[in-house]
Amino acid sequence: MRLVLIVEDDAHIRRVLRTLMEHEGFEVREACDGLEGLDSVLREEPACIVTDTMMPRMDGLKMLECIAAKGLKVPSIVVSAAIGLPGLQDLEKMGVVQVFGKPFSFDQLIDLVRKVVGGA
Repeated sequence: MRLVLIVEDDAHIRRVLRTLMEHEGFEVREACDGLEGLDSVLREEPACIVTDTMMPRMDGLKMLECIAAKGLKVPSIVVSAAIGLPGLQDLEKMGVVQVFGKPFSFDQLIDLVRKVVGGA
């Protein structure tokens, strides 16, 4: 499956990421916060999640914790301007394969998604 879920409250960043991912041949779903993201994961179980951390209603890390608590392990990429994220070991338990600080390189992000999902 080549479904990528983008969880980001900034509509512009979501739109750019969607365009880039679709250009690479990925099927894309979007969510504007962790609650929508969690609902999407439970409905479709994507091959990869790209999520922001600081969002209204539910942040990205809480969403990843909820996903892990349900016994699902979806490879995830965290994109964040936040300082003080949990330790790497805690993030790995939630399925996080990489953390990118904002601003980040779109090329590096797309390359990692390709690796996680299994090629492009």
